[in-house]
Amino acid sequence: MTDLLAKEDVVLLDELVAETIEPVTPPSALKSRIMQIVRDIPQNTKTVRSHEGHWSRIPMSGVKVKLLTIDETRGTATILVDLEPGSQLPEHDHHGDEQSFVLSGSCRIGGVSLEKGDFHHAEAGSHHGSVVSDGGCMLLLIVDKADYRAA
Repeated sequence: MTDLLAKEDVVLLDELVAETIEPVTPPSALKSRIMQIVRDIPQNTKTVRSHEGHWSRIPMSGVKVKLLTIDETRGTATILVDLEPGSQLPEHDHHGDEQSFVLSGSCRIGGVSLEKGDFHHAEAGSHHGSVVSDGGCMLLLIVDKADYRAA
């Protein structure tokens, strides 16, 4: 109870101090700089820094996944897939389209070999062979939300 009262006292003190402070108009150059900075902040955006988010291990050995975002309007999920050297994902079917971009390393998707910078698209309803990475790779995928949730 005393902790709660102490917090209430702090709030009251803050309110009293705030009432005694006279507003100050910033210099016009400073106000312009602040307004420009605020205008330059993108609205309705999301940024996930490389050190943020959560990597999840999936049942396949040497494979982890990081969800970047889910687009409810389009029904898609954007994810990173990290395959350690020698790891693989089993062959699978696609409920929706899958777009794959190799960020680093190399892999094979079925009979198609992909290296850093390569793009691969699988149509909805398609089936492709295992995703295998001998030396390891990082993939950026945009997949159907149902396919992401199934994994």
